[in-house]
Amino acid sequence: MINTFTYPFRDFYRRTRNVLRWLPTIWKDRDYDDSYITEILIKKLEFTRDFYLSDKAYSSEADKVATEIQEAIDRLHMTQDSWEFYEDPAMESLQQKWGLTAFSFEPYEHDESGGVLTYEMKSKTEKANTDKEKEQYSEEFKTTLKAARKEYMKDKKEAYKFIAKNIDKWWD
Repeated sequence: MINTFTYPFRDFYRRTRNVLRWLPTIWKDRDYDDSYITEILIKKLEFTRDFYLSDKAYSSEADKVATEIQEAIDRLHMTQDSWEFYEDPAMESLQQKWGLTAFSFEPYEHDESGGVLTYEMKSKTEKANTDKEKEQYSEEFKTTLKAARKEYMKDKKEAYKFIAKNIDKWWD
């Protein structure tokens, strides 16, 4: 009888607490940026993992489920931070071979009075001095970044496949 009377209050408290813990994540959300989809999914998985690590889980395999969820979170973090895990290491390998690349913006178009209308971005790589070296660097740059992007897409697909394979058993 008391449980019937107190349930609406406990339910209201639980829902309010849930809204408040989601507020920082939702506050940063933007409809125009796909990275927030991943951020929201990661946050949901973190809440679920924390539940399985708490004393509130009933499942006898709570630790195993929490470990699986953590693996999904780690995979999503890698694909969310694609520059850190894919493009940056690729660029570092190019930099070791070819040296640093400096960028500059030089006037490109001028109006009648000589004022600059547009600028052209130019780059200079330390060890690419001849036309042949510049062409070789350019080709390696394209190939290296394409390979990094391909690895990123492969890992992203595997992350979502991992979640799809396991998500139905992540309930208590």
